[in-house]
Amino acid sequence: MNKTTFYKPLLFDFIWFIVLIAVVWAAHRTIIGVFSGNNLFPIVVRSVVTIGLLIFSYYVNYRFLRRNLLNQDILQFKFHSISQYFGGIILGCLLVATIWSVFYLIYPFEIIKNHDPTIIPGIDLISYSLGNTLEELLFRAFLLIASVRLFGKIGGILVVSLLFGLFHLQGTGPTPEGLSIVMTTSTMSLLFISVIYYTNSIWTAVTLHITGNLLLHTLGFDGTNNGLFQIRFSVSNMDGYSISFLVIYQIAVLTFALLIFIKGRKRI
Repeated sequence: MNKTTFYKPLLFDFIWFIVLIAVVWAAHRTIIGVFSGNNLFPIVVRSVVTIGLLIFSYYVNYRFLRRNLLNQDILQFKFHSISQYFGGIILGCLLVATIWSVFYLIYPFEIIKNHDPTIIPGIDLISYSLGNTLEELLFRAFLLIASVRLFGKIGGILVVSLLFGLFHLQGTGPTPEGLSIVMTTSTMSLLFISVIYYTNSIWTAVTLHITGNLLLHTLGFDGTNNGLFQIRFSVSNMDGYSISFLVIYQIAVLTFALLIFIKGRKRI
């Protein structure tokens, strides 16, 4: 059997899996949009549907990995690796602290309590825990391993990261805001993938993903002033704020990803 023949079934499953991602992603976003309230009923509906999508995605990942004789260990939750999963939490804290520490050198600020937050911590914890786990299953399990087999390590990683960024556009289109979303999410995907190469598991990437979103959005370190805390800048001239934050964010995430890649496995 030549190499081309060997990869045909994998390529077919790769394409089919992207279609499944689109369906699951659309279903998840639709449920979030339709049942968007913070009352008990919409929260329960969103959570139950997301759990169902999680179970389905895990099953499909397992079947596709097994059928193509690929690494199934990436899906396993191993209790003896709990320290690695906590490592994802620590890494998320270090990343956000690094970004804002560097930013402080350019635009000094203080952190104050937000007396009118638009989020509820408990609901955010549930939403990000379920939603971010779903994203890791969709983009960094079978899809990642298959991409690396089909396009090589660098090519596969870039393909997955670009897809992850494009799926986050959510209707913004080719605008500066849309480009920023694609850049930041694609870059963050590189960090998630580096963690997977280091631990041979998606679960450390899951804890990192959840921690990052909770710190940025729930606590308020995304700078939108919707979280529990606000960033009050000490200077009135904030020219170049958005570009500076984007550049610092990109450099910090890429640096963390590169350092972990260097110490990680050569293949998964």
